[in-house]
Amino acid sequence: MTHMLLPDDVLSYHDDVFYDLVRDKCGIVVEEMFQLQNIRSVQSLLRINDVFDFINYDSVELTALKRKVGFELSNGKFQIKAGIRFDVDTFIEALRNVNDKLLQPMSTDHQSDDLTISQEFLVKHPLLKALVEVYLTKDNNDNDNSLSFLTVLIDNIIQNLARPKNAYSYNEQVQKFAMSLYILAGRNVYEFVRMNIPGAIPAVSIIQSSLDSAESQIMANRRSLVL
Repeated sequence: MTHMLLPDDVLSYHDDVFYDLVRDKCGIVVEEMFQLQNIRSVQSLLRINDVFDFINYDSVELTALKRKVGFELSNGKFQIKAGIRFDVDTFIEALRNVNDKLLQPMSTDHQSDDLTISQEFLVKHPLLKALVEVYLTKDNNDNDNSLSFLTVLIDNIIQNLARPKNAYSYNEQVQKFAMSLYILAGRNVYEFVRMNIPGAIPAVSIIQSSLDSAESQIMANRRSLVL
């Protein structure tokens, strides 16, 4: 299929900028086809399985567009014009290529442990860029412990988000932090934090179990002292 050149930031196009691009690459009929279907952005276009599916709808409102996009057959059905289908397919394929390039940003050298992340991917994911900068700062300041717990917490969250929820785990520092938060702030605040930061802290039942265990140990120690 013919290669189509697209702007680097094309995946962010929407509304007028998107329609201008569609008109430039596919023509005014395709632009009208997208507008009528309320396809307003590159992202929405990439999520649609078949942009020509409307051709099968029995709607008077679509008749005029059907005649622009296709040929009316003797049985009343429509056949999409080859040129229009080719332009749209080429356009969508080019968009998918750009999208796939961003979804596969990491390349590794099999001869080393080096990992390369494309600038486009970092621009698309500013959180990742910020994390890289934080860890670079941390590595350059080995004696600075101000971020020590923060990096532990972030590591724990990221690891948990890559696992099924029933496989979440929490390192010792995070568990101690969670218990302190529960004791100092109470159950409602704890649940609020937990719901809004997935993977950060354990369920209340786990904290309560840990506290009950600690209390039992304290009581056992007291009894042994009395004896």
